[in-house]
This record gives sequence, C-alpha cells and structure tokens, in this order.
Amino acid sequence: MKEIDVIVNSLLDILLRTILEITSRPQSSGSAMRLQFQDVTGEFVASLLSLLRQMTDRHYQQLLESFSSKDELRDFLLQIFTVFRILIRPEMFPKDWTVMRFVANNVIITTVLYLSDALRKNFLNDCFDYKIWDSYFYLAVIFINQSCLQLEIFTPSKMKKVLEKYGDMRVTMGCEIFSMWQNLGEHKLHFIPALIGPFLEVTLIPQPDLRNVMIPIFHDMMDWEQRRSGNFKQVEAKLIDKLDSLMSEGKGDETYRELFNSILLKKIERETWRESGVSLIATVTRLMERLLDYRDCMKMGEVDGKKIGCTVSLL
Repeated sequence: MKEIDVIVNSLLDILLRTILEITSRPQSSGSAMRLQFQDVTGEFVASLLSLLRQMTDRHYQQLLESFSSKDELRDFLLQIFTVFRILIRPEMFPKDWTVMRFVANNVIITTVLYLSDALRKNFLNDCFDYKIWDSYFYLAVIFINQSCLQLEIFTPSKMKKVLEKYGDMRVTMGCEIFSMWQNLGEHKLHFIPALIGPFLEVTLIPQPDLRNVMIPIFHDMMDWEQRRSGNFKQVEAKLIDKLDSLMSEGKGDETYRELFNSILLKKIERETWRESGVSLIATVTRLMERLLDYRDCMKMGEVDGKKIGCTVSLL
C-alpha cells in the first residue's frame, strides 16, 4: 500500500487545511452559492474520510514519526481535532444521511484512538500542553453527545444493526476519555472544575456502560481538589450548578441518581476525607431527587398545591 504513503504525505495536510479554510468562510446568502459551497466541501470531506479509512497502524506510525518537531506535531493534532469537530456538526450532512454520519464517526473514533497515543507520548509530564489536551477532551465530549449516536431513540432493529456494525461508539470514546484522564496525573488539576460540566453531561446519557466508566472520574476530581485546596467546594458548586441546568433540560433519571450515589459512595470508602465526601454526595443526590420531582410535576400538570410543594422542596 505504498500509494497510501504517498497520498498521506502529499495530501493529508492540504485536505485538512482546505476543509478548515472553506468551512470558516462566511457563506453567501444566495441558494446557488450555498449549493456550490456544499458540493465543494463534500468532495474534500469525502476525500479526507476515504484516506483515513485506508490508513493502517503502519501509516499512522509513519505519519506521526514524520514530524520534525513537537511543535509541528502539536499543530497537526490541533488542526485535525478542529476538523473532526467540524465534521460532527449536525449541519455537516443532510438530516437523512444516517449511514454517512456513522461512517464519518467510525473514521473519527478510529483516528482519535491512534492519535491519543501521540498525546500520551509527547505532551505529558514536563512537556504537558494544556491546549492540546483541552482540545482532545472537548472533541471527545461533543462526539459522545451527538444526537445521531443516541441509540436509545432508534427502533430495536435499527439499534441492533448499528451495534453489530459499529458497536456503541459513545462507550468506546468514554473508555478512551477515562484512560486519557488517568494518564494526566497531577495535570488533572488544570481541568478542575472546567471539565466537570462536560463530563457530567456525558454521564447523564442513559447508557449504563458509559455511566459506569465516567462517573468514577468525579471521585478522582474530588480527591485532587482535596489535595490542592483541603476541600472540594469548587467541585460541589460546579456539580450543583450544572446539574440544575442539565436536568432542567430533561436530562437524567432516577437510575442515574441511584448509580451516581452508589458508585461514588463506594469509591470514597477508604478516603481520609470520607466524611465530607459523603456529605457532598448526599447534597448532590438530594438535589437530583428534588429536580426529578419538580420535573415530573411540570410534566404531569399536577395541581398547583403539588407544584408549590415541589418548588419549596427544590428551594
């Protein structure tokens, strides 16, 4: 597959830069111009996805070894992560292009799994680079949250077909987030409390395996914040703030509340700060219970007295 080597060396960077350039241009309001814009973008996107699909372990290894400096590698990773965020925008493909979306997502997650190794090897410890890690986590979170990957809304037969062909890509990416988070060590502090909201949103997705792999990260955040500050008030404040807004949007359920409570209580059993940890978990769990009750009241059109009761409990 020597031809692939030649194409990767000569075209990959050009394709990435061209897609970034075209998609960042303001579009003309004329329908003819918009169609032309979409046609051109589509050709470059199809070429990029096709090239990445052809690449093997060896091609990725050669690509990553071809950069003459870490700065060049850094620029490439930031560029490809940005392009991937563009490719998973809802408007990137027509609404009924479900198969194309799954193909694109499969290519993206396969590539990310290869590139994450480059992050671990080149941008950790003394060479830690906040921007590139932040870009990676941001991409992973919006990847998981894509509406087209929420398999629960599919018919059982469609869900079965997707799972047989691609697996649940949300879980794969969630496991990758967890693995990469564990590699950060003390650099985790750079992302606390900033990543609490994004990770919380991921755990609210009703996928049991995804929840089981991601919820323990909150224990880790509590532990590192405790080491830094002697408390985890920042973690608690961010959890409460984000839960309020996310559950008000209809996310979360009773199963999540129970799982959040049981996983974190088990995780903190042997911590020296167990007592304050139990208090935080109880506070957050109670808030979830009140928010779920309030949401149910609003949904069911309960009588005013019940609504007032739920509102008072929430306050």
